[in-house]
Amino acid sequence: MSSPARITLYVLVGLVAAFELAVLWLMLNPNVSSDYRAYYIDKTTTCLNQPVGGEYTLGETLDLSPEGRRAAPNNKVCGWSGPAGDGTHAIGTSSRLRFVFDEPASAMSVELRMAAVRKGGVATTQRVQVLFNGTEIGTVSVVPEPHQDFTLAVPPELVAAAEGRVELELVYPDAVSMGPTDAATRWRSIKLLSAALVPS
Repeated sequence: MSSPARITLYVLVGLVAAFELAVLWLMLNPNVSSDYRAYYIDKTTTCLNQPVGGEYTLGETLDLSPEGRRAAPNNKVCGWSGPAGDGTHAIGTSSRLRFVFDEPASAMSVELRMAAVRKGGVATTQRVQVLFNGTEIGTVSVVPEPHQDFTLAVPPELVAAAEGRVELELVYPDAVSMGPTDAATRWRSIKLLSAALVPS
């Protein structure tokens, strides 16, 4: 093989090796958003953030039943399946709702109407941790039926810091797998019938 051809071959092999090393580096150190990393790579959440607007009128009840099908999707960030029956099933180990509003508020409460799931016809009690913009404001215990209503007061400093945007996260430490092959992203815990942020 002539010297120029040999040099060309070495250069091509070097370029291919450099490309493969670059791809390997990107695989080991992907430049992705924190939401993507938490859901797909670290698997620290089962709730992948969706770009919903969250427009909301403070004090109104968000209907999570089939009748509220048109409005609620704008507030469901992640971790929901449905609606079906009289509400929307939570899936995974946490779910989020987004509320974006213009009305001023110095104090408010979170109102939730929920029922726990049954597994194989057996009643399960589900703990639900409620987080308001990342800060826990309470934990409630939910039974399957009938549905239960919960009201949790939001500390005034959290209301003031919210500035018209609330990420309401429900965390389910007792979520259950409904089938032997269900991934954590399909675990079940509660059905949410309605939610509201009520000024007080």
